[in-house]
Amino acid sequence: MQPAGAGNGAHGVFVRSDTCGQGASDAFGNFNPIRDFSQKTWNRVILDLGCGKGEYTVAVANLHPNVLFVGLDVEEICVMRAAELAVAEGVTNAVFIYADDPDLRELFGPGELDGILMNFPTPFPKKKKAHLRLTYLDRLMAYREILAPGASLRLRTDSLPFRDFSLTQLEIAGYDLRWSSDDVRAMFPDEPMSAYESKLTAQGATACGFEAVPGPAPERVEQTAPLSLVSYLPENIEDLDYVPHGMQGCVANMRGRRANCRAKGLPEWTRPIV
Repeated sequence: MQPAGAGNGAHGVFVRSDTCGQGASDAFGNFNPIRDFSQKTWNRVILDLGCGKGEYTVAVANLHPNVLFVGLDVEEICVMRAAELAVAEGVTNAVFIYADDPDLRELFGPGELDGILMNFPTPFPKKKKAHLRLTYLDRLMAYREILAPGASLRLRTDSLPFRDFSLTQLEIAGYDLRWSSDDVRAMFPDEPMSAYESKLTAQGATACGFEAVPGPAPERVEQTAPLSLVSYLPENIEDLDYVPHGMQGCVANMRGRRANCRAKGLPEWTRPIV
């Protein structure tokens, strides 16, 4: 455990997953350390999964002082910056963890989390990297174990293909959809922005997303959805006003292929479903 601050009064805490023994519980030395962090009783514990440098985590923690926010990221330097920001802002209800693609069931106990937030996570558009997406089927099944009854999973992204892929995974994993929106900012205009949301909306993006809760566990879990995010692009890609982050090269190639087909009088090329 490596604190980013002074003594037990540190506002932000930086925890390396490889120092946690059997999990985050051992790092804090309590049976239920996350909820008991700093010996205060928290109304809820929320995980900001893929917290980046913590701008959103710290801002939302400021708005909800009785909720403990746990920011987790795979980039060590980002977690350090997040903890430093919490200290600078005087936030006492945020803790930050560095973990390289962890199994969250090793960091949190059964039913320990009252919610998981995923703000603009990396979409990994290629099929071969689909398993790295935070909304991939196997991960959704793992989240079921650490979410408290009624706890929700929320996604916010600039990528409609990623959102639509995620909806297929929710269905297979037995989640009940509370809402899905093509404009989450319109639904929650006063909620703080993450750094990525600020950056991408300045480039023309509109945040889309969903909120879902685990329903009855499915009897059979089998991946049946197309895994490449290309499969979730609209047919009329020429009319896209905004190309999702990470798919610019792919869309440019698709547009080029279609233009070449038209120029040669060939049947129009269509996107693959893979």
